[in-house]
Amino acid sequence: MNSIFPLLYSIALFIFLFFISYYIVKQIINTQKLEKKIFQLQELVKKDDLYYEDCYQLGQLYLRKKLFLKAIVVFRKALKLWDPNDKIGLANLYNAIGFTFFNLEEYDYAIYYYKIAIKIIPDHTLVLINLGYAFEKINSIITGYNCYKAALSWDPYNELASTRFLAAEKKLKYIL
Repeated sequence: MNSIFPLLYSIALFIFLFFISYYIVKQIINTQKLEKKIFQLQELVKKDDLYYEDCYQLGQLYLRKKLFLKAIVVFRKALKLWDPNDKIGLANLYNAIGFTFFNLEEYDYAIYYYKIAIKIIPDHTLVLINLGYAFEKINSIITGYNCYKAALSWDPYNELASTRFLAAEKKLKYIL
């Protein structure tokens, strides 16, 4: 019995280290793929040979890496190139710009871009939720509450909108 315990311990340790190593290798490969894609898109930007989708994709990659200022620059470049007839894509781009400013804690700019997205697609629930949260951040709880309410009117089963709506409702009870 005493000789089996070290063997079981060694096996468990080996399995644990195997999974840790697998996770680390997987993260390294994903990071390398991300960096390679960023490099390819940056080369297109340098050559000025890119489409709005490329700018949007590069901005999204910068967002993943938390390079918010770089993301804003390429998102704005995408705005100049974007097809004005692509309403859904344009609304998503404005939402992404608003989200980027939100992460920089520039809530007024975030609200500005979210409002543009809502003008393009009034029933865009994600933008309404983001707008509501930005209003909450500047202590405009009633306006945030109304944004969540609007999101729920378009999508009554949206869990995020429901959660934010109830949180804003609680805050309003304390204020009023």
